[in-house]
Amino acid sequence: MADEGRQLFCRVITPEEVIFDGEVDRVIARIADGEIGVLVDHAPTISTLEIGDTRILQNDETLVYATSDGFFKVSDNLVQILVEEAIAAGEIDVSEAEGRVEEAENDLSSLGEGDEEDVEQAREEIERRRRVGENFVRVARKYGEG
Repeated sequence: MADEGRQLFCRVITPEEVIFDGEVDRVIARIADGEIGVLVDHAPTISTLEIGDTRILQNDETLVYATSDGFFKVSDNLVQILVEEAIAAGEIDVSEAEGRVEEAENDLSSLGEGDEEDVEQAREEIERRRRVGENFVRVARKYGEG
C-alpha cells in the first residue's frame, strides 16, 4: 500500500450512521476548489464538499457514493467526509431519486409570495434538494449496477 507501512483511512459519516470506515488507497471527491485526490501523507485540508460522487479506491476496487454537500477534512492520514446523505451507487433507487427531483420542481413552481428573504431561503433549500436528487440519478446511472 504505502511507503514505510503508513496507511490512509477514510470515514463517510451522515447524521444517522457511519456509511464507510476503513483503510483505503485513495479518496477522490469534489470540494470547493475542484476535484481532490488524497493519498497517504496528504497535506492537512479542510473544505466544503460539493454535491457529487465520492470515489474510494480500496484493494483494486472502486467504491462510489453519491454524496450531498457537506464537509471534507484531511489530517494525520484520515479523510473525514461529513454529509447529510451518502449512498452507494449500486444501492440508489433511481425511481425514488427521480421522484425527489420531481417533488422539488413542483415545490419550486408552487413557491408562494411572502417575505423576500424567507422565499429566497426556501428557494435555495428546494434547489439544493433538487440538485441532490439529480446527483443520485446521475451517479446511479453512471456507476450503479442497474
